[in-house]
Amino acid sequence: MKDYYKHVLFVGPHYSLRGGMASVLEVYSKNITDFNFLSTYVKKNPILSILYFALAMAKFIWILISKRQIKIIHIHSACRGSFIRKSVVLLLSKLFGKTTLLHIHGGEFKVYYEGSGALKPYILYILNAADELMVLSDEWKTYFDSITKKHKAIVVNNPVIMPEKVNRNTVQIPVRILYLNHVTVKKGIFDIVELFKKNKSAYKGVFKLSIAGTGNELEKLTTEIAENGLEELIDYKGWVSGKQKDDLIQDCNLFILTSYYEGLPMSILESMAFGKPVISSNVGGIPQIVKPRMNGWLVKPGDVDALENIFSEIKAATAVLETYGNKSLDIVKDFSATKVIEKLNGVYAGLLDSNNIKQQPAVFEKAE
Repeated sequence: MKDYYKHVLFVGPHYSLRGGMASVLEVYSKNITDFNFLSTYVKKNPILSILYFALAMAKFIWILISKRQIKIIHIHSACRGSFIRKSVVLLLSKLFGKTTLLHIHGGEFKVYYEGSGALKPYILYILNAADELMVLSDEWKTYFDSITKKHKAIVVNNPVIMPEKVNRNTVQIPVRILYLNHVTVKKGIFDIVELFKKNKSAYKGVFKLSIAGTGNELEKLTTEIAENGLEELIDYKGWVSGKQKDDLIQDCNLFILTSYYEGLPMSILESMAFGKPVISSNVGGIPQIVKPRMNGWLVKPGDVDALENIFSEIKAATAVLETYGNKSLDIVKDFSATKVIEKLNGVYAGLLDSNNIKQQPAVFEKAE
């Protein structure tokens, strides 16, 4: 199959940022040779963000006019402000006759759409205006197909870079548990803290939770830990990345993320790539990768009692973590960057008539 990446411009938040969408783009940047990319967002104050986006749109128009080899605009979007910004990108792309692929990442998109009021018709118009929708799971495909009517959304997995070496998940006491995500109520972190508060004496010396991440409720987290004397049970690591993140995943025995809304979390995929079992919530595309009694456990968001039962099960038979971890490694192989990028290339081939594409070298350089 021909390589179509030289004809694609990726548009999204800069991949140096924190978060799942940026992490996906970072994996693409490391595994696609002709990675043409335009950043539309960096984490600054609102005024600077507006200015940054305006300058990005000026650059985008120049690319649309001058870079004739760019045929597909692959737009990465979440919801709310992200979606509104990307709607401008999509409309400009259509104006210049480009093929558009709208890639939805936001785990809260259903909540956003159904609560958008007067904006709802515009959101639906943008979804239908895209030449193709790309989603992260069969569950999201069913949802988007139901609201767009004419669309048949394409499911493409989030990609994960498989580590060169994976250590055996040898379980010791205390069992080392890792939470790696944003520190907010909707990510379920405070349900996990509540579990440890409730079982403080029973978990002492048996379980050790490390929390890595940052967010707008960090002060609440540190206060909860201090006021309830949980320092021996819960260790806050701050935000981690690169080797520090990999080392934390490698050293844990169990990964936990009990979000209220999700797409397909990169943090779960990364932990599975290191052969870790997972406790998570049954939302978004998570049931696609976390299989009860195979590589982990699923709970309803906010169900602390169910979490308590799972921890009791693990306490009684910690050896199951090694078995489940091995199965995680088997499941996640379908999400390797190589396989996902091959599938993406096939999607591009389907969107374009290859006979009309002039094979010429790409000249657009990767954005810094």
